[in-house]
Amino acid sequence: MESKNEKQRLLQSDTQKNSSLFALSRLLNLNPRQEIQLDDSLSFFDTPRVEVDASIEQALASRPEWRALNLQVKAAEARKKAFWDSRLPSLRFDGNWAYLGTSSTTGIPTYTYQASVNLPLFTGGRIHAQVVQANLEIENLKQQLADLRNSIALDVKTALLNLESARNEVQVANLGVQLAEEEVNQARDRFRAGVANNIEVIQAQDSLSRASDNQIAALYRFNQARADYARGIGQMEKVFAK
Repeated sequence: MESKNEKQRLLQSDTQKNSSLFALSRLLNLNPRQEIQLDDSLSFFDTPRVEVDASIEQALASRPEWRALNLQVKAAEARKKAFWDSRLPSLRFDGNWAYLGTSSTTGIPTYTYQASVNLPLFTGGRIHAQVVQANLEIENLKQQLADLRNSIALDVKTALLNLESARNEVQVANLGVQLAEEEVNQARDRFRAGVANNIEVIQAQDSLSRASDNQIAALYRFNQARADYARGIGQMEKVFAK
């Protein structure tokens, strides 16, 4: 009966693994026929503890959507300034100089100079409307900027919270595996000494198996938390280049 249960769990794990590989292939925009082979093993790469405020500032300096929205705000402010400056008078000066004649000895110099002043007397209403529209656009973009900042801060705070929790889970799981291994060794020693039967050894091995499963799950959650944190601060490649 226990063997059947383990076989069922194995089938479920294999299906989950394949589904994760399909999702990874879609995320990487790979050819559906291309097979993915995982080279790295599930390991514990501890990350140094960082401050929340420093991580948020790092995210604001790296996240592309934040930089793009800031550029949109600057562009809107530049358009507003251009509309405002168009209300001012403008002075234009043009000139031309030439040397006319059939030869170098009979030619005469000619020149033309022209100056003009442009006074926008009848464009005040249009310019005012353009400035008002630019102000509305800037306010809208700044509101989006504030919302995006809050969203990024929430991503970073949540990622750090999950990362710290996952780090503690890994430490507890590692300790559980260590204690379970000691329990197996002690049960085997008692069995060899004839003071215990093999049932105690089997029970200890079952506890070690559960502890190993807990360790694998904890390592998976920790690596997922690392990925979420790297995405939150906009430095996925830097974090996983270790």
